[in-house]
Amino acid sequence: MSPVKRITCKECGKRRVKATIVNPETGKERKTPAKICQECHSKVIDYRFFSSSFGQWLRRAFHRQCTESIPKDTDELGGLIMLWLEFRVASGLCCDGESFSKKYDYQLCHIDPVKGAGGSVGALKPSNLIIAPAELNRRLSNLPYPATSGLSVQRGDPIDDNNFKEVCRQRYDLRRLQRDFDLDVRDKKKDLPVFENNGVYPSLVLLKELNRHGFRTDRLIDEDENPELVDSVYETFLKVGGALAKAELEGYQESTRKAMEWEYIYETLTPYKKKQPKDKRKNSAELDEF
Repeated sequence: MSPVKRITCKECGKRRVKATIVNPETGKERKTPAKICQECHSKVIDYRFFSSSFGQWLRRAFHRQCTESIPKDTDELGGLIMLWLEFRVASGLCCDGESFSKKYDYQLCHIDPVKGAGGSVGALKPSNLIIAPAELNRRLSNLPYPATSGLSVQRGDPIDDNNFKEVCRQRYDLRRLQRDFDLDVRDKKKDLPVFENNGVYPSLVLLKELNRHGFRTDRLIDEDENPELVDSVYETFLKVGGALAKAELEGYQESTRKAMEWEYIYETLTPYKKKQPKDKRKNSAELDEF
């Protein structure tokens, strides 16, 4: 007689019994043995959020933060997801079927650094983040922003793997975020898809970020004429603020040109459209065919 195989819950590690589980959202039963126990199932129904690319990025980002410096509610985290999606589009993520690559090396950079003076922590919020070249972020990583910025908080309780999921579940409606932003898990059994994105060149990203932070301008740097100006304006922004960065940009009239309408630029950088209900999507598809 073969020994009985011990079956444990992949979430809590406790022994579980083979059984079908009812999904608390849909009421459907799973006919195959679940990998988690009934007690944990209601907690990990949001596994798609945590296992998505954004969920994994958020876990790493939260490890450097504290409970006081992360988004306070679902809407604030939604704003962070929007910025993260724009960052991905700007980077020009590509895949050849075997590996991923990027056209541009950008990072989501903290304006007020994560490790601030006097134990302060730079907030993980869109108002304290800017899409910028990675090399510049590494060079100016802990440079203190002007003290009046108000973008840092005093350090609170740390966040690690032990409390990351619980903190997220308490603050955010993860199921809503997963559905609204279509955050999903790639099936590792399937081959990688082949796709290519052009990305967004640095001077256009700089223009978009200046406007997003409230420093309105329509001057677009001609990178063929003055390629160093993009890094210089970014560095001015991170060292002394957006007002002087805007002034520096607009002072080089010979190296810039008037950009397209801002609304059109914003559309080219916005990768997300809220999902419609199925009936509306069906009607829309029928109209497209017509």
